[in-house]
Amino acid sequence: MPTSCPSCKSVRLYRHGMRDQHYVDAPHYGEPAVLLVHRRRWRCQDCSTLFPDPLPAIDEKRRATQRLVRYVRTRSLKYTFAEIGREVGLSDRSIRHIFDDLVRDLDTQFEFVTPRYLGIDEVKLIGKYRCILTNVEANTVYDMLATREMAGLRDYFRTFRNPKAVEVVTADLWNNYAVIAREFFPKALFVADRFHVQRMATNAVEAARKAVRRTLTQKRRIQLKDDRFVLLRHGHSLSPEQMTKLKSWGDQFPLLGAAWEAKERFFACWNTKSRAVAARELDAWAGSVTSDVRPYFAELLTAWSRRRDDILNYFDCPVTNAYTESINRLAKSINRMGRGYTLEVVRAKMLYDTNALEKGTMTRRVAVPVPDDDLGGLGMGKMGYARPERPTARQRLRYQTEFVYLGAHIPTLCDKLESGAFE
Repeated sequence: MPTSCPSCKSVRLYRHGMRDQHYVDAPHYGEPAVLLVHRRRWRCQDCSTLFPDPLPAIDEKRRATQRLVRYVRTRSLKYTFAEIGREVGLSDRSIRHIFDDLVRDLDTQFEFVTPRYLGIDEVKLIGKYRCILTNVEANTVYDMLATREMAGLRDYFRTFRNPKAVEVVTADLWNNYAVIAREFFPKALFVADRFHVQRMATNAVEAARKAVRRTLTQKRRIQLKDDRFVLLRHGHSLSPEQMTKLKSWGDQFPLLGAAWEAKERFFACWNTKSRAVAARELDAWAGSVTSDVRPYFAELLTAWSRRRDDILNYFDCPVTNAYTESINRLAKSINRMGRGYTLEVVRAKMLYDTNALEKGTMTRRVAVPVPDDDLGGLGMGKMGYARPERPTARQRLRYQTEFVYLGAHIPTLCDKLESGAFE
């Protein structure tokens, strides 16, 4: 029963009828539940405001109990909106609105520490390329952005927390990422991601294989298609049988043999740990690429001539953003699991997965000053008179545990992907 009018605070109230209202509640024994409330209404004698009995346990905006809202929030990061809606008797739209409130709370609660080694990559999701930021050092997802276009990236990084903490930025050779890194992290070292650079060599062999395949009969095309992974794998990982098959293809089609040899020589250049030696070996490799396979390696050769320093920076700081490829598969699996998900939903399900977030959290002891009122410390002086003791520097500090959130742990997300948790 209300004690005063919510508008004018008058206590002169009188009853003004009753209304039956329905509120969705948390499932009872596995079945959707609805509460029927006989709710009284009141009118203020002074200002004529009409208002109902207060219901502290009810979320009026959702027409549901707060218990149900908490129940949906705890399940929305694990199950699809359609599954939860069937379970509790709410529409997908209502579930989505509860989820949006949860995401806003999570973004405030879990402020990820700015990475020392920032990885930048992209994934094609819901018809567009999205930018993914990772903490390379901690193997965690830091954030997912709606776009990888320059205007969107600039808007995001203008409000980036503590940019001076970023010491290294690693990304593929797409020019927008290099421009952003130099504009917003001028003191950070930009490292061209080794995985993407090496993939250019693999793509060159695949392009040569497709060119040869177009000249073959249907039967021979199928055979070469089945053997494509032999051409793409590293020589040290091939079995004797696969090496024999590779030699056979090279003898029949010298273009394939030359492309594979060029790829292997390129990969061998990355075995050194010296920047100077790597520069000489890569220059020698670029000069050794024969004219017959050179068109297929044009992208890689152009990248080497134009982005030489960025590629060589890897040998000064050997970091790679290769884990992002697993994140690409994960994001697509989450999106496929819940058809119609928005980017915000996919982002939240990835960033705030309970297991991955826990693995991406560390603790540290921090010293905080002790307030003067808590120091106390009256001691006994000579002749039994009380005198105040001067606290030491150590007594003026108190140590407490602080949680440091680094992001969603990528290996944990990958394990959940392989186990079918996102199917």
